[in-house]
Amino acid sequence: MTSQSQEQINYTFKMLYIIAIFMVIDGHIGRIDYLNLHGFFSYQNFHISLFTFASGYFLNLKYSHIDFIKRKFLHLIIPLYAWNLIYGLISHYLNTYQGFSLGSPLNLYNLFYAPLVDGHQFIYNMASWFLFPLFFIQIICFTLLKPLDNANTSTTKIASLAFFILSTTTACIILPIAQENHGSKNISLLFYRIIYFLPSFSLGFLYKHFLEKHDKLPSCIYFTIILTLQTTLNYFYPNTLHTPSWLDYFNAPAEAIYATSLLSILFWLRVSKILSPIITNNTPLLYIANNTFTIMMHHFIGFMFVKYLFSNTQNFSTYSFKNNIWYYHFPISENITTWIYITITLVITLLIGFTTKKIYGIITNINGGNYYEK
Repeated sequence: MTSQSQEQINYTFKMLYIIAIFMVIDGHIGRIDYLNLHGFFSYQNFHISLFTFASGYFLNLKYSHIDFIKRKFLHLIIPLYAWNLIYGLISHYLNTYQGFSLGSPLNLYNLFYAPLVDGHQFIYNMASWFLFPLFFIQIICFTLLKPLDNANTSTTKIASLAFFILSTTTACIILPIAQENHGSKNISLLFYRIIYFLPSFSLGFLYKHFLEKHDKLPSCIYFTIILTLQTTLNYFYPNTLHTPSWLDYFNAPAEAIYATSLLSILFWLRVSKILSPIITNNTPLLYIANNTFTIMMHHFIGFMFVKYLFSNTQNFSTYSFKNNIWYYHFPISENITTWIYITITLVITLLIGFTTKKIYGIITNINGGNYYEK
């Protein structure tokens, strides 16, 4: 999920990755949501779309079709299936021998087909549901936009704007239909997920090739415009919320959902630009920004580790721990405990990623190559 420009590190987007992955972790704990500004920008409406926005921004049209597909397959789909197998084995062991009841059975369907149409099959890696839609969005958009590789600047601007308008219009038409699928785990859900993320991806591409050069408004004016528009939306559609993973619940029209999502992306993009100097030469923060894939994939197992550490504290429910992935124990104040969850989970996920890279490096060096995308 992480990317950088060919010329230099884009610290604004590195900061955006950090904010996005923090929202994912904090949102899955679901108690405080530190960055939702008292419900003004609810995580669920846009935090995953921040990643597709960045993916659209960094879309590289210089590759051939075969090289692009191979690259994305190696960096998204192979790790997805490798970890699906590992978490399937972990889930099977815990359910069979340790009294847990989390995750679906270890079978061919859940190993190979469920990641395509579900993603939640083994629970501990359920955040990976996002990877197949991202993969197909990248392939589809690369194919559609590849002719712009050698186009002049004016043509690219017009095409990127048209692409954004078309993808957003299509999504606004399709999303109400998606509700009728009721979150059923089938190819239709994959299709709806792809359509759902197209506007944020196309916004990233549009921003890179058109809007970024004009993004020079003073922050006071910029934020005034964004917050005024969002306040207006909140007035007409209070507590706007939807479920990006299943697309079976929307409490506002699709147009309002996307307006909120796109305004949120633009808001946090400017915040990231303002905060970007703090991560320059900041090795720990850059390491987090460069490992959002790892954090996304493993943060639920990090949560489980923290829960296990709390298992001997007062009022801990062993039954809930083994049967409900959304059970969180707070032995002290919610604020302090939430930060314990976040901090230890980051450490655990980054250790998993570091170890995995070392093992992968040994294997690929033995085989004469290293395909890991840094």
